[in-house]
Amino acid sequence: ILRGGEDMRPRLKAILLTGLVLLACLLGGCASEKTAEEELLENILVPKVLEDTYVYDQGQFISDDQEDVINNLLVQLEEKTTIEFAVITIPSLNDLTIEQYAVRLGNELGIGKAGEDNGILLLVSRADTKVRLEIGPGLQGFLTDSKCGRILDKFFVPSREKDQYDDACFNTVNAVINAIADSEEYEFSGIEGLNKELAVEADESDELTTTDILIIVAVIVFLLILEWITGSMFGYGFGDGIVFAILHALADSSSSGGGRSGGSFGGGRFNGGGSSR
Repeated sequence: ILRGGEDMRPRLKAILLTGLVLLACLLGGCASEKTAEEELLENILVPKVLEDTYVYDQGQFISDDQEDVINNLLVQLEEKTTIEFAVITIPSLNDLTIEQYAVRLGNELGIGKAGEDNGILLLVSRADTKVRLEIGPGLQGFLTDSKCGRILDKFFVPSREKDQYDDACFNTVNAVINAIADSEEYEFSGIEGLNKELAVEADESDELTTTDILIIVAVIVFLLILEWITGSMFGYGFGDGIVFAILHALADSSSSGGGRSGGSFGGGRFNGGGSSR
């Protein structure tokens, strides 16, 4: 019986290796099919980053006075929290979705501090009637997709419908800063010019439910089991399996693909968290 079990182990390895090769081939095929999308992602307009400048009105529809007011708020926010919050307008999305544009632009600029990923991007395209709050992974615990959506619904969309983009951007920036100030992670006060009345109320959907926690635990347990099984097949157990291999590959990819930081941005990364309207 033991000999039969030993004979099965190489077969299991062969089957698993074959499956991984097939998976790699499938992923390679998908990557080649995305060539057109990758070409579109090259059509983003990346501003030249300047020191202590967080507003880049490339679409040219924010007044100079309002631009200075918003930028002053964001400079103070970075000084008190290290959070880098950029407001960028563009003439057009160039056939991209605003989600694609925001992630690529945020990563190209490196908004947020390296290692902390505490960047925020408010991206606005007037021609496409689109806006997005893109949130770095380091802030997604309290600036959830749901909360960002409610901020845009309450403070950006109503002003946009009146073609009042100055108010839309100003009100949204204030609401986001107030959400940060109300979080447990950051405690600060004394931001000159901040309107504390521009805020959204807490919502139960922003909290993790029991079901959410159980799903997270189940996924973690599954990954641990998968790591142990594949690690036993290919190495000495835990740490030598496919899960750790993927994590190492993702870490290497992230570290080698840091954003460009020509001025005030610190090399943060984005992963698609946030909300669009």
